[in-house]
Amino acid sequence: MTESYKSKPKKAVTRESIIGLGEDSFKKNYYSELQNKLVDLEHSNGRTKALIATIPDILLISDVSGNIAPFGDTFKNDNSLVFKITANQTLINDLHSVISQVVETRCLITHHFKMIDDEKIHYFEARVHISEFDEVLIIIRDMTEQTLLETQLRNFADKDSLTDLYNRRFFESFLQDLNHQHAENLTLILMDIDGLKLVNDTLGHLAGDQVIAATSQLIKENFQALGTVSRVGGDEFGVIILNQHPATIELMLERLSTAVKVFNTSTDTISISLSFGYSHHKNGVANTDWLFQEADNNMYQNKLLKESSTRNNLVKTLMKALEVKDYITEGHANRMGNLATMIGQCLHLTQNRIDRLQLLSKFHDIGKVGIPDSILKKPTRLTLEEWNVMKTHCSIGERIANESSELKEISHLILKHQERWDGSGYPLGLVGKEIPIECRILSIVDAFDAMTNNRPYREALSISMAVQEIIEGSGTQFDPELVDLFKQIIPEYVNEL
Repeated sequence: MTESYKSKPKKAVTRESIIGLGEDSFKKNYYSELQNKLVDLEHSNGRTKALIATIPDILLISDVSGNIAPFGDTFKNDNSLVFKITANQTLINDLHSVISQVVETRCLITHHFKMIDDEKIHYFEARVHISEFDEVLIIIRDMTEQTLLETQLRNFADKDSLTDLYNRRFFESFLQDLNHQHAENLTLILMDIDGLKLVNDTLGHLAGDQVIAATSQLIKENFQALGTVSRVGGDEFGVIILNQHPATIELMLERLSTAVKVFNTSTDTISISLSFGYSHHKNGVANTDWLFQEADNNMYQNKLLKESSTRNNLVKTLMKALEVKDYITEGHANRMGNLATMIGQCLHLTQNRIDRLQLLSKFHDIGKVGIPDSILKKPTRLTLEEWNVMKTHCSIGERIANESSELKEISHLILKHQERWDGSGYPLGLVGKEIPIECRILSIVDAFDAMTNNRPYREALSISMAVQEIIEGSGTQFDPELVDLFKQIIPEYVNEL
């Protein structure tokens, strides 16, 4: 009898047999290896939990659609801060934008933001990255302490401790960044406290520091909203302004001058005298080295006119020499300067040009110190040869001014102050508006003051006669437009004498 073949019964497929448990397991031989993997996985999971628990950062997780939720025990670590961040819709909107970028680029992005909490600004850094499972992890770190420390260190490097203004290092770096760059309406203002050394020497450096601090405060109040204010030296300040027209600068300088006067009348302890000059670049590639030099020259030109400035001693000394040499009566230059200033203000000349006009009023005849007394003091008419010698005082004056850093800016005006509107003047024979406006103004005020004051060789004319002489010289000796302006303001000038 033939035995029939019977197949062996199949083993039951159970969960235990699949994962390697029990005698009937398909993977009985791999039991130890799987157990080790499970233990390693448990260890790794435990380490991850411990690591997350020790991280001080806020952890958030998001899907690719921007649905943000806390990760791990984040809520337990710092409930209030997490709630404030997640409840701030502006911050969440910013994070949504960053998440979209991360999903698109699949690159790590660092995003900085700040938030006001308990009336204090807190600074944060968010690092946003996407996993291979398309989960976006967001790690937010509080950077407030580090940011404030960096700001403090930066202030130490960039700020002046006495005035809390930017220091010279920052000022020069800023100017260098602007150098040879395209700029529109770039203005550089330089200011200098007059007589600070005298204050330090007589009242002590503490009083000097009070003057510096008070001056810096006035400058800051008037210019910080417009530009960058720096203390560039012991008694010097600089202001860099962009995108403002010269008319605005002039207005702010007038306000600063008024503020200084108000301050001086409000205190008996210290007094401020401030000289300033500025240079303006309208458009194109800027040369800040040239701007600085022009502003510096204009500032010292302004300083020469300040009674409180030690440089004003040069003005006084030279004026005395001219008075002795040329029979210039005391007050002649001041009267000319006042009348010239009135005309300049009516023409809306800048402060820099009015300063030049005042200096020209004082020093236009400085070249006469090189003319022999026999010619200067001759009571009768000069011969042709003597007159030719007299005319050289313009070029002599130009050479003298060019040798002085204080007067160099007006040397070309000294050379041209004897030019006439019709071209019959000397030494260049300039015609009409070829003559600088300062010289055309001086021509009128010099003639008027000379005619209305006594000289050794003649009596003074009346005001009306002198005005008539000026009118008769209109179009020949004098600029007709300036003569018309002179006629309008002369009554006011006479009333102020």
